[in-house]
Amino acid sequence: MLRNNPPEYIPMDASPNHAAIALAYDEAFEQGFNVTSKEIMGYLGVSSQWVPRHITNVKFRLINTVAKVALSKYGNRKYKSLHVYTKIYDRKAFTYELIRNSFIEDDQSLIPVSNLPHSLISCADACTLYNINRKTFYRRTKSATKYNIYGLKRYSAREIEHILLDSF
Repeated sequence: MLRNNPPEYIPMDASPNHAAIALAYDEAFEQGFNVTSKEIMGYLGVSSQWVPRHITNVKFRLINTVAKVALSKYGNRKYKSLHVYTKIYDRKAFTYELIRNSFIEDDQSLIPVSNLPHSLISCADACTLYNINRKTFYRRTKSATKYNIYGLKRYSAREIEHILLDSF
């Protein structure tokens, strides 16, 4: 039985040898297929299960067992950190989808964003980091920009740091 792949899946061309396979993956890495689930998890503060459930309209490539062997022998060492992953996403497509699914929360509406902070933090993570409770967090961060990213409530980690450290 044939399995249909999603349109976001970009298959690699069949190659006759490991050197050619490694070269094809190195070219893909160079072209921007270099976002990992781990990077997405770290940026958004989500679980490994969250990523494949929500990051669905982003082009990706799979690194199968044969490719891993080829990359270990012939792959460019510059991309060695990517060799351990099974799925890598296209950075440009990921950034586009991230922006498309991100809004600034206003009291009355959601406003589309044109860019996002370098580092995000959730209320729960900020409460743990600064050893405060949620009530205190919300009271002190009323003026902070609230981002809604894929339905997740996030804040600029830098802005929260400045607000909370200045309020102590």
